[in-house]
Amino acid sequence: MTWNEMVRPSHPTQIVGNQQFVEDAGEWEKTGVYPSALLFVGEAGTGKTSAALAVAQTMLGEAYNELNMMKGNASDDRGIGFIRDEVKRFARIKGYGTQRKVILFDEADGLTPSAQDALRGIMEEYADKVLFILTANYGDKIRPAIKSRCTTYTFNRVSPTEGAKHLHRLTESCGAPIDWQPFYGDVVEWHDGDLRAAVNSLERIPKNADAIKQFTAKVNDDDDWWDFTVEHKYNELRKTLLTMLHDCSGIQEFMNRFQRSIRKHFDNSPDTTFAIMVVWGDMMGRIYEWGGSAEAFVEVLVAKLKKEMEKIE
Repeated sequence: MTWNEMVRPSHPTQIVGNQQFVEDAGEWEKTGVYPSALLFVGEAGTGKTSAALAVAQTMLGEAYNELNMMKGNASDDRGIGFIRDEVKRFARIKGYGTQRKVILFDEADGLTPSAQDALRGIMEEYADKVLFILTANYGDKIRPAIKSRCTTYTFNRVSPTEGAKHLHRLTESCGAPIDWQPFYGDVVEWHDGDLRAAVNSLERIPKNADAIKQFTAKVNDDDDWWDFTVEHKYNELRKTLLTMLHDCSGIQEFMNRFQRSIRKHFDNSPDTTFAIMVVWGDMMGRIYEWGGSAEAFVEVLVAKLKKEMEKIE
């Protein structure tokens, strides 16, 4: 079990950074009346899935199990076939020990338009039997017909202070050294409020005080790629970005880290920064459909950076 799984909130009150959601979820639990559907929108690592699972656990109680809870992800199943077959089959089966089941669909913005249309029909037909919870990184990619049936909450990156409170749970739940606690705010700030990425990073380093000191010093060196890009040293750029990639849990975390580093340069080099952000945006749009290796993804990113830099010379 990963550290993120070990410290994942089991109740809505443990969610940080979205007080309105916490208050509303408390009212649902108190009255037993839940929305017909929920849509959680926000960047990766802002707690959308954790909030969804916390709602499901609270609503289902002792009936929280795979018979009453279905989890899907558009990065794995994007097409209409999965929606019509698996999702509809689960929705129409009566719950075990509960009058209403839960279907959680992560990254629903990655569903094809036809799949979203099919999902909308299932949501309409089984609203009284199933609580549908959708998460999305980009709310504008969710069809209006689905949005209109959902109570929507926007999840934002947490502040260093809020994030540090969450990371303090690592000591009790995961055995993280107490000596790490003074550094938690810095770790959250560097990860730009992405708690999932922060926890992933901490899990990978040795469990001693020196390791976190070295880590917080290392992350400040992420700007090397910028120098190599503007100096047209693309072989060095490739090596640097591959090193960054291998320090991350996957392409999504790598791209989030890359974006945080890009944004540091807006004030000093706006034209170059905007050009690089165009490349970042184009590559982010390819993540759901990427079929190659993570290393190949970085190779394409470098090639696109080279092409874009040649335009602004």
